[in-house]
Amino acid sequence: MDVRYADKKLERLCTDEREMRRKRSDIATKLQMRIKALEASPTLGDLQAADPLGKWHPLTADLEGMWSGRLSRNDRILVRPGNTEDPVASVTVTVIDIKDYH
Repeated sequence: MDVRYADKKLERLCTDEREMRRKRSDIATKLQMRIKALEASPTLGDLQAADPLGKWHPLTADLEGMWSGRLSRNDRILVRPGNTEDPVASVTVTVIDIKDYH
């Protein structure tokens, strides 16, 4: 899948291992795994089978249209599918944020 990022700061956090370990050492290993799973998966729908520990799922309410992957007990990586008509078939995602939305 083609992985894009909402801004340069988030891209650096997700792709630069040194930056990842410096700023978010608590989730660095799982963040790396989730990004690699996103890159390796052909579509967003295949992501659930390719990365079952990420517990990828679509969100509802005020985060409707986004998908979430688990990084820690509370932290999630939020992605927006490129294809809004059929998100499961989307081959492009944009990483929007890493946060605790609970």
